[in-house]
Amino acid sequence: MSKGILHVRILEGRNVKDADIITGKGDPFVEFWLDKWRKQRTESRFNTRTPVWLEERTFIVNGHKHLHLRLIDKDLIIDDKLGETKIPLETVYKHFFQDLWVHVSPPGKHESTGEIHVVMEFFPDGSQ
Repeated sequence: MSKGILHVRILEGRNVKDADIITGKGDPFVEFWLDKWRKQRTESRFNTRTPVWLEERTFIVNGHKHLHLRLIDKDLIIDDKLGETKIPLETVYKHFFQDLWVHVSPPGKHESTGEIHVVMEFFPDGSQ
């Protein structure tokens, strides 16, 4: 069982689905979590299909198997969920580092609604 500290960097997005009818570009942000009751999120980036977030969060890991990501378009009334994915953590546990682009899709579908660039670093037992 892996225990320690996981640093997650949400760097950028590309090919984000056109979510706004008027401008043709959305205001995307990313929600991400290990446990659904401890969700984190990036700031929204406005009027873009290629957002740059460059945001980092730290999680305490205690046997978690996945990092969950959800790409959302911020709207005035109801935010639109564009897609989601989950990243297995076994590679970052084994190699202590992982740099990847992940596709997000609506639940139950295989069509990509965007990609998110994620970098993760794992520090076992909380040692840094």
